Amino acid sequence: MKIAYLILAHNNPRLLTRLVDELSSERASFFVHIDSKADISIFGELRARPGVHFCQQRRNGAWADFSLVQATLDMMELAMRHDPGFTRVVLLSGATLPVQPTWYIEDFFAARPDANFMESFPMPNDQYGKGIGRLTHYWLRRARPLLRVKWKLQDWINKYAPLRNYQAALGELKPMAGSQWWAITGQACAYVLAYVREHRRFVRFSHHVDCSDEFFFQTIMGNSPFAPTLAPSITYTNWRPGQMSPDTLKQFHLEHFAQPLVMNSANHNCPLPAGEVLFARKFDENPWEVIEALFAANRRKTRIAQETEAAQMPIAANSA
Repeated sequence: MKIAYLILAHNNPRLLTRLVDELSSERASFFVHIDSKADISIFGELRARPGVHFCQQRRNGAWADFSLVQATLDMMELAMRHDPGFTRVVLLSGATLPVQPTWYIEDFFAARPDANFMESFPMPNDQYGKGIGRLTHYWLRRARPLLRVKWKLQDWINKYAPLRNYQAALGELKPMAGSQWWAITGQACAYVLAYVREHRRFVRFSHHVDCSDEFFFQTIMGNSPFAPTLAPSITYTNWRPGQMSPDTLKQFHLEHFAQPLVMNSANHNCPLPAGEVLFARKFDENPWEVIEALFAANRRKTRIAQETEAAQMPIAANSA
């Protein structure tokens, strides 16, 4: 098994380095995109490491913008050029950390070689904020400079501009939505990249979809031969009702992550059942004690697993 970890990051170099340290193994490689607005020099120590590959083309990312999809596609292409034999491709953010030891994560993937952990549920779904207006309106890039002006212009577009014919752009595809963060097979990754090359109209349309990172991959996969293999996201998030983004994870969350089996939050902003998770977001470098406490819990899980295995060995020998 070979795992390609794709990481979208723009800050917190210490946290990103710690993420790579924790997931590093003979099976893992890392492909990193650093937002073009960030100072790349603060990631210098990580760039020098073997097995860590940085995208040369850096995108100017913005919230809800297609630039995040494009940066992800860049990492997928980079990984497949590096080694088309990757069996697992995992998309993480630089604010994500594992809530299980690395051996557990790798065993989890090995036991489920055909599963694609990507949320994909039909649009519209207003209850979970995935309204059809994401497709029928023409969405601008809402970022600096002139951010307030762009928001006012967007409001005018949504009120007065003609609706887009999304069905013409999608063709036979049914619009789907889900979490930005996923873990798919290498075969599924290759399928998505081939689909993108062959369906340029869909790609052009997606440039002006609101939150295209929650639509683009989910629609491709949800309408593909891989649809029956889709499974809930394995990245924990806690989206409290009415919030625009998930909670930053704090000390009090660690009790949940210390459990042998870690389940997603009930507030995971998705109509699908909450399943087991391997990662959680979003963390921050401050306070750093929370990060070290999380990894101490993962080390305890490893120690308990080793002690349990050692205690069972004499029983197995006697039974033989």
